[in-house]
Amino acid sequence: MMRPDEYAMWRERERTGKNVEELEKSYDSLIRKIKRVDPLTIVETADAAYQGEGVPRVVIQFLHSWFVLDLLPYRVRAEHAGLDTLPLKVLVLHHMLAAADNQGTAVRVMGQWIDSRSLQHGAVLGAHFARSTTDALARFFTLTRERQVASAMKWGGKPLEGIGDDGFLFKFFPRLPVALIHWRGDDEFPSSGKILYDVSASNYMPTHGLTALTEFLVHRLVDAP
Repeated sequence: MMRPDEYAMWRERERTGKNVEELEKSYDSLIRKIKRVDPLTIVETADAAYQGEGVPRVVIQFLHSWFVLDLLPYRVRAEHAGLDTLPLKVLVLHHMLAAADNQGTAVRVMGQWIDSRSLQHGAVLGAHFARSTTDALARFFTLTRERQVASAMKWGGKPLEGIGDDGFLFKFFPRLPVALIHWRGDDEFPSSGKILYDVSASNYMPTHGLTALTEFLVHRLVDAP
């Protein structure tokens, strides 16, 4: 049995009410910061949508679903109850703030893939990837092709060609894509997998956020029926 990923452990702490003070403080701090950002800046830089009828809000896609940033009062909520958790809300705020910080820098998704070592603080990211994440990725690519596609589609993914022997493209957020790639083994080399990010990824999410999002996705893909 694989060790639970970090998201699952945070989710259990939230459910039981144990050791969540740090996460709650982080959420409250990020809400205070997001209040100082023009909502239209978030919409433009994160490729989100603004809805002004009723309670004004910013809506942003997340994998197969979406999150809402209500502006009166400020709060983050998920469209689906299964995603309405403090860890994911914190990550949504991190992304919005990071995207807003890019205003005027002309940083955009480039369609050029790099691995974690080439990201800002990439060595830290690689060091913090739990072995369970690597094991989960390997397990995903041992599924039949039909189950791979079904599991990927459940989380908003689609097949990606041109890299490796098998691959899938996901979008954590509209401007934060991630690719899961697999090379089949042969007589000379064992099979292997790799997680790739757009070259712009560090401009849209802090390193620890990329780690958490990646662990979340890979483990959910394996668990999906």
